Amino acid sequence: MKNWLLIIVVYAASVGPLWAADVLLIESYHKEYGWDESYIRGLENTLGDDVTLHTFEMDTKRLPKTDYDSQADKAFAMYQQVAPDVVVLGDDNALSYMLPRLQNEDIDIVFLGINANPRRLMAKYSGKARVTGVLERPLFVRSMQEVKQMLGKDKLIVKIMFDAGTTSTIATDHIGKQYQSLKNKLGIDATIENHETFDAWKASVNSSDGYDIIVVGLYQIIRDSDGNVVDPNKVLAWTNQHSAIPLFGFWDFSVGKGQTAGGVVLFGESQGVQAGEYVNRILAGEEASSISVIHGKQGRAIYSGAEFTRWGLNAPNGWRNID
Repeated sequence: MKNWLLIIVVYAASVGPLWAADVLLIESYHKEYGWDESYIRGLENTLGDDVTLHTFEMDTKRLPKTDYDSQADKAFAMYQQVAPDVVVLGDDNALSYMLPRLQNEDIDIVFLGINANPRRLMAKYSGKARVTGVLERPLFVRSMQEVKQMLGKDKLIVKIMFDAGTTSTIATDHIGKQYQSLKNKLGIDATIENHETFDAWKASVNSSDGYDIIVVGLYQIIRDSDGNVVDPNKVLAWTNQHSAIPLFGFWDFSVGKGQTAGGVVLFGESQGVQAGEYVNRILAGEEASSISVIHGKQGRAIYSGAEFTRWGLNAPNGWRNID
């Protein structure tokens, strides 16, 4: 009888918590944003049925930076109210603003979608909180190599465009360092840009003579002349309609008819799944600090059949048509 009880306890610990658990997700952005929508789906599909997922949206893609601290204070107040078993921090702003507030709490934290190096932040705020998570890196090298081969170019001349938000500036710094160290080997000539305004973004798209492709990175914090954030769908649709050369992307939500043509892209859902698996392990008895920080799973090569037809492109073997 004792052996059977031991087996039941070990099995239960391997699949999830033995009690109803509360998990608080603090999003850097908002639930309607394609990335958040995707990783939340991954989280929800991975967490056990006895887990209640609470969410707080910091909304930092739409609110001005002067509001970030007050949003973080509100998120901390919700943390105190919910008293969760685990906190999930989605993307760079949530980690950088919430870890200082949570560092002395007796709590396990799992982050996802982090472009910055989290170890410096973790070392600076190394209190009682236990932290692990999943890193996110744009797949610059692999994506550009596959596009270069697809287009049959000895040298690919590419313009990479981002907005000027926190995640974008971190991502462009990461890509820039990769490019500088590998450009002579890759056969790629890249110009990497961050734009604050829609007028500047439009001017860049319209002055792309001599480039083979444009890669659209993140475009969710492009502002109009009054300082208001332009609807990201409008930014991408305008770019699609006015670009004289093919568009490619680094994230899955930017690929599709009327958007970018394709790329080796990151999927928010896979980040949510990996973070959810970490949460399950913590709820089953492991501490976050004993679980290794990992890079997200490698991206997938996808394309829009409609956009490839428009540009006269032939998809390489292994690329999946999403139309």
